[in-house]
Parts: sequence; structure tokens; C-alpha cells
Amino acid sequence: MDSNNSEGRFESHRALRTLAAGMLVGLAVIPVYALNCQNLGEFLSLSAVGAMLAGASLLVGGALGFLFGIPRSLQQEGTQEREEGNMDAARLANQTPTVGYRVNTNLEQISDWLTKILVGVGLTQINTIPGRLQEVIRYVAQGMRSSASDEIFALSVLLYFVVVGFLFGYLWTRLFLGAALRRADLSAIGSLVTRIVKTDEKLEQFKKQSELDAEALNLAYRQLNPSRDIPDASQEELNSAITSASRPVKVQIFNNAWQVRSETWQEEATKPKMERTIPIFRALIHNDPEGRYHMNHGQLGFALKDKREPDWAEAEKELTKAIEIRGAWQDHGWLWYEFNRAVCRIMQDEAFGRGEASDTQMQTAILNDLRAAAHANLYKIMAGHPYIKQWMALNKIKKDDIVSKTRRVP
Repeated sequence: MDSNNSEGRFESHRALRTLAAGMLVGLAVIPVYALNCQNLGEFLSLSAVGAMLAGASLLVGGALGFLFGIPRSLQQEGTQEREEGNMDAARLANQTPTVGYRVNTNLEQISDWLTKILVGVGLTQINTIPGRLQEVIRYVAQGMRSSASDEIFALSVLLYFVVVGFLFGYLWTRLFLGAALRRADLSAIGSLVTRIVKTDEKLEQFKKQSELDAEALNLAYRQLNPSRDIPDASQEELNSAITSASRPVKVQIFNNAWQVRSETWQEEATKPKMERTIPIFRALIHNDPEGRYHMNHGQLGFALKDKREPDWAEAEKELTKAIEIRGAWQDHGWLWYEFNRAVCRIMQDEAFGRGEASDTQMQTAILNDLRAAAHANLYKIMAGHPYIKQWMALNKIKKDDIVSKTRRVP
């Protein structure tokens, strides 16, 4: 099949080349005929008129050939209905439908109308055609020498190039136009299919992400609101679910956990619920390997410090990490980190446990945190905190040692 098509296309291309050669031969005859002129002026005039007549005839014939050569598949009535039926059948058979040319309706309709008009007018006016043609030949011959031989020559040039132009235009249209239209249709359909596929992929991704978000919210809710008949989620499950969740859902989970922690950390009876926020903050930190969000570490540090059996060392570690990510307190605030880290350091100080003053290194570290926290007007809370109050007494720390002289707390 492919070899037959290739052979046919080769023969058609050879026919085009033959017609092109015929055009050149016809053009070469014009100056040969003009050689019988008596002077150079007549020679140039006759050659120019002959060349223009040949070009005009060639253009008219080529245009007619183009109109008659447009693929018939464009002009068949009922094409749309048949193609729609074929596409439905193809869908049922899970096959790709073939591509027709019905997209280019303007070109096919104009071609159909013009060809029918030309044929109809030609048949109805066939008796007057010879007379009209003779008038055209006489008119053209006036641009030559108005002799009988010039009329015959003009008629020959006109008919010759109209026929050659028609054959060339017809053959060229049949060879190249159909393929060009098919490629254009396939390209347009390909672009449409690509857009549809991309839209389907986005919808599928959105659907999948919605399912992942729902799963993450469900696990977080189960963690914060335990039920006797539903087992608790493991740390690995929370890590995986929150990692797969979208950014807005992660923020929502963080805010829910933060609210629960802030509402339940003070009373001994509600501390068990507060402790359930710890795995959520750990999962959020697991999802932030680059360490961009200090609040995850800060909230975890608060929860570890305030649980029924405080983990002072781990809480201090998380608060220190939160301070590192936050940056200088002078620029960003969040001085509750320093306040709570000072408490953690006091409770880890062995000297404090023995009721003695801290060593210089520990005292400096705790004082730095307390002085920073004092800039947020937290001194009254410090002075009333039992651990801080006791530590200040053991280390003989006064209010002026903590509060800056340039900014005193009343």
C-alpha cells in the first residue's frame, strides 16, 4: 500500500514538472514569434504583450484548476452527521476517530458555488462563447500589430496557457491542499486533545489532593478529639498524612492544634488533651526539614514544658530552635520563647535543685533570656512565676538586673 502511494505521488510530481516545462516552452515561443517584427520596438512590444497574455491566462487557468481541484470530501452533504456517527462508533470500539475536512466550510462552499456557477453559465451561454472569445482576441491583437496572424497567435497563447494553468492548478491542489488541510485539522485536534488531557490531569490531581487533605484533617481531628472506639493515629501516620496535605490544610491543622494547646495547658485536668497536640507539632516539624517555620518548634516547646511530666531538656531544645529560626528578637518579637526557655534552664540547673546559686555560665544564659523577655513587658509575670522568683532569690537578682535602665517595667 505504501509503495503504491509513493509511486503515485512520484508520478504526480513528475506530471507537475512536465507542466512547468510546458509553461517555459510556451513562454519561449513568444519571443520566437516576435522575431518577424521589423524593428526592436515592435519586437519588445509584441513580446511584452504576449508574456502578459500568457501570465493572465495562466493565472485564470490556475484559479479554475484550484477551484475544481479542492478535495471533494470537503463538499459532501451530511459529512458532519456521518462523522459524528463514526466518532460515536469509534468511542464504543475504543478507537481513535478519523479526521475529515469539514472544519474549512468557507473554502469548500465557495469552491462548490463557483464551480457550479461557472459550469451552469458555460452551458447556458455556450453559443455566445465563440463570439466573446473572438472579441477578446481582437482586443489583445490590437496591442500587437492587429494582423490576422497576431489574432491566431493571441488565441493560441490564451488557450495554451489557460489549459496548462488549469491542469497545473488542479493537480497541485489535489496533491498538496488535501494533505495541508489534514495536517492543519490534526494539529488543531491535537492541541484540543492536549488541553483536554491537561485539564483532566489537573482535575485528577485536584481530586487526589482533596482526598489527601481530607485524610490529613481526619487524622488531626482524631488526634485532638480521641474516641474510645477509634484507635489513635501513630506518629508515622500523622507524618505521612500532613506531608501529603496542601499548604492551606497544614496551616489549618497548625491553628487547630495551637488553639487546643493554648486553651488546655494551665489546668491539670485538661493537660492530657494538651499533650495530644505534641504529635501534631512533631508532624508539622517533620514536614519542614528546611526549618522555615519557627512557630512549629515554639508550640512544641511550650507543650513539652507544660505537660504533666515536663520534658525540660527537649522543650529547651525546641525553643532554642524556634529562636534560631525566628532571628533577633529586636526585629521579630516572639519573646515568650526566651521567657519559657529561661524556665526550662532553671529547672535543669542542678544548683537550683540543691537550693544554691547557679554558676556564672548558667546565670548568664538565664539572665539573657529574662532580660530579652522583659522587653515585652513580661517582668510582672516573671516576678510572680514560682520558679523564676525562687531562682532570682537564690542568685540575688534584683529587678534592675533584669529590666533595662532605658526601659523600666512598672
